[in-house]
Amino acid sequence: MTAASSSDGAPRNVLLATDLSARCDRALDRAVAIAADASAQLTILHVYEEFEESRLAYGRYTAPSWRAPPDAVAIAKRRIREGLRADVGNAVEKATVLIEDGEPAEVIERVATSERADLIVTGVASERMFASRPVILGKTVEKLLRRVSIPTLIVRNRPRASYEHIVIATDFSEPSSQALHVALQFFPDQTLHLLHAFEPPYAGVIADPHRQAENFRVVHAGDLAAFLDAMALPESARRRLVSLIEPGRPAQLVHEYVRDRGADLVVLGTHGRGATLEALLGSTAKNILRSLPCDALLVPGSLLRAPASGVGPTPPENPGR
Repeated sequence: MTAASSSDGAPRNVLLATDLSARCDRALDRAVAIAADASAQLTILHVYEEFEESRLAYGRYTAPSWRAPPDAVAIAKRRIREGLRADVGNAVEKATVLIEDGEPAEVIERVATSERADLIVTGVASERMFASRPVILGKTVEKLLRRVSIPTLIVRNRPRASYEHIVIATDFSEPSSQALHVALQFFPDQTLHLLHAFEPPYAGVIADPHRQAENFRVVHAGDLAAFLDAMALPESARRRLVSLIEPGRPAQLVHEYVRDRGADLVVLGTHGRGATLEALLGSTAKNILRSLPCDALLVPGSLLRAPASGVGPTPPENPGR
């Protein structure tokens, strides 16, 4: 993310949830970079439902058949560390490597809680052929988002540098307010682009749709000003915001902005845990994620722990978990 310390709200405990596939290599690289930049503790977690050594991407040798499962897990841990060391060097020596069995989303939630993770990092799983329904982020990630109350970073692209061009999609709701709070904490030095898209009513039948769009832009600019005023942001935070108010469909505009301006991260707010994916994300966020060509940071509307940076209101500590 950026060089920072926990005092400015940067992540203190980063949890990488990986299936050890090639697609998760990018998430591994990003998690290592974030932990190094923020001087954060990194935990690398692999969850298996049925232990099969042959499926581990970092495996180099086949364990003898007489080895008991605990020995196989210990061997797999060592082999994973060897593979990680080859990929990311000595950074893995400072990480905690966990191999757990169980239902992946449940185990990730449990480990995130026990390790007091501020951020979960994961990749996008490939959709199985002949899947019964479309999968946007992968079955495990979709389940995970319905369970956890901390920000989750979905890594799509190979990390080449810290995030610099960051877009926050906002609809002036409470979840998008929380998303802005977290972005200000996690990225204390970057300029943040606050994008609000609106669809003018009756645009197809109005004689002068351009003028109508401009009139509604003024209205929405006032709504944005009220939204920011209600957040009571310090002036130093407000100076880092660039407002973009554009007519059009939100998912299409976010996609075009990322493509045309080279944004490398989109921040989205989500609704309460336990909801269906549709209710959790809302149709707009769901459509944005479906076509998004860059990484996404998903921020729940109510966080598990209070922000560390003092930016904005402070939610209660560890509510009802």
